[in-house]
Amino acid sequence: MADAITPDMTIASVTERWPDTARIFARYGLGCASCAISKSESVLQGATGHGGGRVNVDELLRDLNTFAATGKLPAGLPDASAVASGGGGMKVKGMAEQKGIKSVIAVMSGKGGVGKSLVAGLLAVGLRRRGMSVGILDGDITGPSIPRMFGVREKPGVAGPNTLKPSYSKGGIPIMSMNLLLPGEEEAVIWRGPMVSGAIRQFFSDVAWGELDYLIVDLPPGTSDAPLTVMQALPIAGVVLVTTPQALATMVVTKAVRLVKQLGGDILGVVENMAYVSMPDGSRYEVFGPSQGLKLVIAANAPLMARIPIDPEIAHLADTGGIEQYVSPEFEELMANFLSVAPKVPQPA
Repeated sequence: MADAITPDMTIASVTERWPDTARIFARYGLGCASCAISKSESVLQGATGHGGGRVNVDELLRDLNTFAATGKLPAGLPDASAVASGGGGMKVKGMAEQKGIKSVIAVMSGKGGVGKSLVAGLLAVGLRRRGMSVGILDGDITGPSIPRMFGVREKPGVAGPNTLKPSYSKGGIPIMSMNLLLPGEEEAVIWRGPMVSGAIRQFFSDVAWGELDYLIVDLPPGTSDAPLTVMQALPIAGVVLVTTPQALATMVVTKAVRLVKQLGGDILGVVENMAYVSMPDGSRYEVFGPSQGLKLVIAANAPLMARIPIDPEIAHLADTGGIEQYVSPEFEELMANFLSVAPKVPQPA
């Protein structure tokens, strides 16, 4: 008899007819089995696109069809209570707690060149100054810039079988980035999407991060494989969106807003970078035009955390690996507003 579930069937149709197959998809790392993004994707597309390139499609189909034919689930599946549906998406709980990470924050934008890495770095620096333990996962696999910004060149160590130790900044912030694994920081990473997604997952699961209050994940631009992997495979507690004043940037970043909302994520706030230049007379010159931040605030239903100016000091410190030395009123405003909306983590007495 022919298999009931074939590779070209949509994931949504499979989970709608056999709801418990969501647990089988979750076993194979496909926590997106019933999300809005995947409604039109086939089982094959979902496995190759969201499984980090490591899903054995034949084994997945075997387990699915065994259940469809017999009604018996394979052994070793996550409990039904561990698979949560919310906001149209499905995520596997428990990863953060198992890794000792209390809260995972993603910094993203549909647009490139808006300063996501800068905002991710500043958030980490600000949290560290306030006595919290924080790490940075540089998810921009093909265009990493976090190590240069923090002046980190030391290669990651080995913590155990298939586990790496992160490298550390001068201020004690653990960092994992593809640039730290390459022979030289100018080497190109020429990978397809599934390999990039797989690397991000491994940077989370196969690195000895230790006990962290916050893990900041710096994402590449776009709304495809890498952001999907982070939103669906990592236990994201909140998202910070980064934009610049141009209407074009706002339009593209709005796509990221819709991605997060489709996946049931929580947008903590919006940061407008390169908002203006402070002139010698105290006035502000808006190089890229008037602020468009309000449009994103309305679209995201989240506050405007800060308007970061074009500051030569930022550029100098980022280029020379000294971003941990940066101080400004706008930076303090960013941190105050972030902490007012960020998930609270328990602190020792």
